Amino acid sequence: MKRALILPLIIPVVIILLLNFRSNDIQKETEAADSLHTVDSLHTFADIIQSGDTMEQIFNKHGLHMTELSQIVLGSRAQYNLSRLSIGNTYIFQVDNNQSIQNMQYIIDDLSYLDVQRLSEGFLIEKKEVSYERRIGSLNISIKNNLVSSMPGTHSEYSRIALKLSDIYAWDIDFLSDIRNGDSVKIILEELWAGNAFKGYGDIIAAEIINNGKSHKAYRFENEEFSGYYDAEGKSLRKTLLRSPLKFSRISSYFSKSRLHPILRIYRPHLGVDYSAPAGTPVSAAGDGKVVFAGHKGQYGKMVRIKHRGGFETFYGHLSRIPGKMKRGREVSQGDIIGYVGKTGLATGPHLDYRIKQNGIFVNPLKVELPHGKSIPETMIADFKKLTHSVNIMLSSLPRPVLALSGNNEATRL
Repeated sequence: MKRALILPLIIPVVIILLLNFRSNDIQKETEAADSLHTVDSLHTFADIIQSGDTMEQIFNKHGLHMTELSQIVLGSRAQYNLSRLSIGNTYIFQVDNNQSIQNMQYIIDDLSYLDVQRLSEGFLIEKKEVSYERRIGSLNISIKNNLVSSMPGTHSEYSRIALKLSDIYAWDIDFLSDIRNGDSVKIILEELWAGNAFKGYGDIIAAEIINNGKSHKAYRFENEEFSGYYDAEGKSLRKTLLRSPLKFSRISSYFSKSRLHPILRIYRPHLGVDYSAPAGTPVSAAGDGKVVFAGHKGQYGKMVRIKHRGGFETFYGHLSRIPGKMKRGREVSQGDIIGYVGKTGLATGPHLDYRIKQNGIFVNPLKVELPHGKSIPETMIADFKKLTHSVNIMLSSLPRPVLALSGNNEATRL
């Protein structure tokens, strides 16, 4: 995006952060034991990252202390790598008369920034969310071919929403095999605004997918102890195993008791699902469990086998690579990367052979019934029902599938 287009979007964010600086000056200076200056002795400046800029060059340009640069760069590694600055991003410094940094902020993206505050000893460094006005917005989408291409635009925000939806419904809907032309998706979600500038989407509040004539609703519910997505009865959408360990690939072969093998040219059972995907595509653990095998296994090539609670085992075959840490006995969590798509063993091309055993018997990964996670406690069901009632009114009142605008129609949109 050209700099001329970036600046109108960045300016509201910079204004928000500068206002935050001024409102917190007195408190921060009081807490900093080594600061002898008043608010009036502090100087604030901001600029935009140019091509070739590094933190060292920025410090030299503004006459800042290199010892402080080392402290900040090293101290921020857990939150953000400051050696990888992005062209067009904004930085803001607040320094005293000795050019010592009292505060620094680096805008990572529209949603987050790195915040550096001087303390009595060293710096406090945190990654924080930008404080935007949050409005309720909506999307109503008619699906043709697939979810991503059906989005109302090509902006990365729409791809992010599609990925969020695939995560929410990962245990109930396989977006590779289950989606049909004519299916629809309604979404109630947060819109992030800075003045009249639309900055992107926040959390999905609720969604309804009509898949093959059947409604699948999801509601976000949270309190101080937990947050997640639940069905209309308060049952968690999270289940023991993911329906698919890959995102947005293609099924090339289904579960079958008699399939013509593409290489051997004989009929034999295919007790899993083949997902065709580019070599190197990450493969996720379908559920929490323990690795019981990781290595080469004959015709399956490089394979990982994981044992889960409830009598389930999952198998991931034809991998190109298995991370070194993925050894027998290792505990894994649902979503952890356990390998990468390949074509090792007896395979005609890169794909994942994914299999599930339940109580020692292979079952169809696309049809097996999976246990739910924790439901909403009975003490909170009344609050949950109030939420679903109000959200259902919003979902049912959405117009035909178009991008629903909210707020000022003249505002800057994606």
